[in-house]
Amino acid sequence: MEIAIKWGAFIFYVVLTFYLAYLGQKKTKSLDGYAVGGGDMKPWMVAFALAATMTSTATFVINPGFVYAYGLSAIMGFGLSAGAGLFLGIILLSKGFRAYGTKIQALTVPQWIAQRYEDKRLGVVYALINMVMIAMIVLIAYGSAVLVDLTLNLESVVGAWHFEVALVFIILFVFAYTMYGGTYAHVYTNTVQGFMMILVAAMLVVSGYEHWGSLFDKLAEQDPNLIKAINPTSLLFRNFFEVFIANFCIGFALTAQPHFLIKSLYVKTDREVNQYLAYTMAIGTLYLLVVLVGLYARVDFGPQYIQDIDKVTSIYIVQNFSPVISAMISIALLAAGMSTLDGILVALTAIFSNDLYLTLRAEKLKSMTREQQLKLALKISQITLVVLGFISLGIGLYQHYNPGLSIAIYAQTWIYAFCNASVFPLLVGMFSKDKVRKVPVFLAAFTAVAFHLALKYIPSMSFITHGEGIKFPGDHYNPALSAAAGLIAGMLVLLIDWIIQKVFKK
Repeated sequence: MEIAIKWGAFIFYVVLTFYLAYLGQKKTKSLDGYAVGGGDMKPWMVAFALAATMTSTATFVINPGFVYAYGLSAIMGFGLSAGAGLFLGIILLSKGFRAYGTKIQALTVPQWIAQRYEDKRLGVVYALINMVMIAMIVLIAYGSAVLVDLTLNLESVVGAWHFEVALVFIILFVFAYTMYGGTYAHVYTNTVQGFMMILVAAMLVVSGYEHWGSLFDKLAEQDPNLIKAINPTSLLFRNFFEVFIANFCIGFALTAQPHFLIKSLYVKTDREVNQYLAYTMAIGTLYLLVVLVGLYARVDFGPQYIQDIDKVTSIYIVQNFSPVISAMISIALLAAGMSTLDGILVALTAIFSNDLYLTLRAEKLKSMTREQQLKLALKISQITLVVLGFISLGIGLYQHYNPGLSIAIYAQTWIYAFCNASVFPLLVGMFSKDKVRKVPVFLAAFTAVAFHLALKYIPSMSFITHGEGIKFPGDHYNPALSAAAGLIAGMLVLLIDWIIQKVFKK
């Protein structure tokens, strides 16, 4: 009976999602409708889409596992610091992106960069850089597959290949409905998914209410470091810089992701942008509180899952809720993953078709009208989705057979590299009134990425490895630390250039 309820709820969700995608498909005739939805969305719908995109499976499923392992310090880092940076960044960058994006009728972030810096080559370069977001696709698909696998008890149905079946299904499901409906499907499904996520987020936050009066005492009995804002024994939250500065910087830089910024073009007016941003902050704050589940799970389970933290949230749900409620929560958590995944897929495939295909084949397509080019680009986007599906499946299976601390570490490393490369040209392009000098901006971006990857993958080069005080063995495990160091290095490049320009002008 229990498993039948879960399967029934799951099938209903799948059918409803495809119906909403069908409604979206009726409005998607070319790439502009696929990429930005015609700019006629309601602010509250965009708010649900953006809030759901910002939180995703990483917040609902993966991050509570880090809180389970490292306690309050993970909440300070992933919740407070990263959340504050994310909210500030989404407000500043969304407004700045829209101000210029509406003038040039931008469909993608690389197109915005190419036209702002008056160099089509930059559009191609940043289109290729955006493909790094495949790492985020893998993270979400992997986390969603774990959730489906445990919720539906697939091992009892398909045996030893249960995870592989779950991963294949997730990829087929979300890639299919995204291909079908584009941005309209993304926003329509996210609106329904967002309502589900609000209800479930509230349920999860209050699920450990019996521990509230003595939560910290119970955690301290296991390990006093679990109730410290800085956990010196952790791999990721060991000092003030790592917990607060690094996570704030990364939270801000994460807003450079294409599926975040492009939503400022979904609505008609600047006033509607302000409305959806206000709604997003309120909804997003509730979503971020879900990381408290990690503390509840640590009290309930102790450290027994410390080597398998990606599954902690799924196990907590299965063991602490009735079959009906557990099914509803699991579907909502799956919806959290789908809401981000479909947004990334729309953005990446639109970027590939608009900024790579149409740009690189401009000479051969010049006899076609713009409308014909956009219709062709829509087909290219759909073909790109199929290719991305196979790539994501292959990487996901590789991570499954070769696990590390958490798949989030793998994904974050490359997502942060992408954000380091993107945030400087966006910020300078948005807030510089004069013609932008390209060389220092892109030197800053290159420096930020180079520092991040060098510190992450060549720990012997790291000035923060193998020492005392702020230096800890194994610092290279934390991609936020190396990425933040890269961002600071990039800012120093811009500062030095600014000083030189001021002195030279005098």
